[in-house]
Amino acid sequence: MKNLYTLFITCLTTVSFSQNILLSEDFEGANLPTGWTIQTNASDGGWNMGTAQNIESQWWEIANHGKIIGTNDDDCDCDKSIDYLIAPQLDLSNSVAAALQFENYFDGGEFQGNTEVATLEYSLDNGASWSILTTIDGTDDGAWDSQSVDLSSLCGNANVLIGFHYDDNGGWMFGWAIDDVLIFEPEGLDLSLTSLDIPSNVNVPATLPISGTVTNMGAETITSFDLSWDIGGSMSYTSSFTNLSIPSLGTYSFTHQDNLEIFNSGQTALQLNVANVNGLPQDDNALNDVFSMTIQALEYGTIIDGGIERDYIYYHPSSAPENCPLVFVCHGYTGTAEGIMNYSGFNQLADEYGFAVCYPQGTQDGGGNTFFNVGYEFQNNETVDDVAFLQNLNTYFQNTYSLAADKVFCTGMSNGGDLCYMLACQASETFRAVAPVAGMIMQNIMDDCTPSNEVSILEIHGTNDNVTYFDGDPTNQDGWGAYPSIPATMNFFNSMFDLTLQSSENLPNTDPNDGSTVFSEKYGAENSCTEVWLYTVQGGGHDWPGAYGNMDIEASREAWLFFQQLCDPIANISSNIPVGSKTLDRILDLTGREVKNSASGVVLYQYSDGSTERVFLQPE
Repeated sequence: MKNLYTLFITCLTTVSFSQNILLSEDFEGANLPTGWTIQTNASDGGWNMGTAQNIESQWWEIANHGKIIGTNDDDCDCDKSIDYLIAPQLDLSNSVAAALQFENYFDGGEFQGNTEVATLEYSLDNGASWSILTTIDGTDDGAWDSQSVDLSSLCGNANVLIGFHYDDNGGWMFGWAIDDVLIFEPEGLDLSLTSLDIPSNVNVPATLPISGTVTNMGAETITSFDLSWDIGGSMSYTSSFTNLSIPSLGTYSFTHQDNLEIFNSGQTALQLNVANVNGLPQDDNALNDVFSMTIQALEYGTIIDGGIERDYIYYHPSSAPENCPLVFVCHGYTGTAEGIMNYSGFNQLADEYGFAVCYPQGTQDGGGNTFFNVGYEFQNNETVDDVAFLQNLNTYFQNTYSLAADKVFCTGMSNGGDLCYMLACQASETFRAVAPVAGMIMQNIMDDCTPSNEVSILEIHGTNDNVTYFDGDPTNQDGWGAYPSIPATMNFFNSMFDLTLQSSENLPNTDPNDGSTVFSEKYGAENSCTEVWLYTVQGGGHDWPGAYGNMDIEASREAWLFFQQLCDPIANISSNIPVGSKTLDRILDLTGREVKNSASGVVLYQYSDGSTERVFLQPE
């Protein structure tokens, strides 16, 4: 099983050219643009257009970039050796200089001894033969980056084809995505900030050199420029770079004289700006002089637990209020804390709603695979106590940060979801609620389940899950150990907590192309804070909805919203909150479902006259 480490980064470069544009394509349409062609042996058609969510897959996540075009070998594991995306034919017979610029998402990943390769190639014989212009270096940083390629060696030719060639080298690799392709003839004075050599995730405290690359996108040689940076519009730091000679389409690697220091967990918004190019206040294209990125400051920590060193990642948004909730997010079998942090998007939710989040790292079993110990049949010799590990982590965080001891939750994928059930049974004094995704409860854990406190549960599970069966494996046919079906598991806790069905509904099928729908069942009792919910993903697999598989819901957001609303009954707000001649009837989330009056984030107020209002509520 592949593991992909994708870091969260938000970069913004705005480019507008005064140069002579030969070709410009942003892939925003529904079909392959006119003049573009595809050459491939792949069974999935090679290059496909859509959003990052449309094109990505479980082990190859793509950062959002609007509509894009990409080829995904992870999804099909097919022959991607000659995956060419070919731009319309160019006439460079009268050009003296030309350049290609595009946005690029490529990891250059390795798996099972193979390495994927991405090259920019050209053909002068209508695609009968191809020659390499340049090979793209993979970054594996979870970010799109800007690529610039000098095409001047092709000037003088009338029939030029430019091809984006992806090669999986015969392995089960990842893929390549591109966007915003621009081919132009350089003119005037134009210095562009094209990349930053700054990590998007850092371990606090951190001291970061401000380094990167500028590219001369114009025709004039650049001899000097100023570079300034600031954090969130605060004090600006400026360095001057002089005595340079950057030719047209040439690059220059810079390091600013002032380092960026980050001391606390949370997000830092960094912005860079170039100015005074060749002594002039502004070059001919000011719109590519700015580069912005968001850096996530995290605590990559360790504690000694059970006599061994255990790892975790902790994120505490700078915007979180005092006494905020804490959510543990646990990876699946063979997974990593970093991996689930990346695909779950819980850091972004923590920023939005104001809670802290911890990603515990499992240990390695006898086969060298990372895991949480829930008592699988083939791991019957393992002794690590992961329930105690999470409880001890919670104690450390409660003693170190401003957290609410009565608002500690856990969610997890697959093996991490299995651990959630174990926590509900064996650590109910610590965990108020759990939200397993594609998880199950081992039969022997269920048999001994006698929690001291009631624990609310949300299970999200696909009916076509081929790893953790929706119908269970009561006779241990697969060797994991016996476990009941998901409905039987819900019935067990509902019976234990004396809960009955309160509501059921088909959730909106917002993505009809994902092959699945979601059916919600919610169990509770009058005057009880305990709730058990089941989201059955009809046709869904062993997935984390919203990241891959079902796209009608986001499993991470659903988990948090479930945690957030617990024990806060919906008030009769229409009689309590008059607004002029109307009253506030209901508060809805953005999918149209009613939420409780303690909700936070973006919600919809629905009034008695039928009008609605979009409101952002700060977390309490």
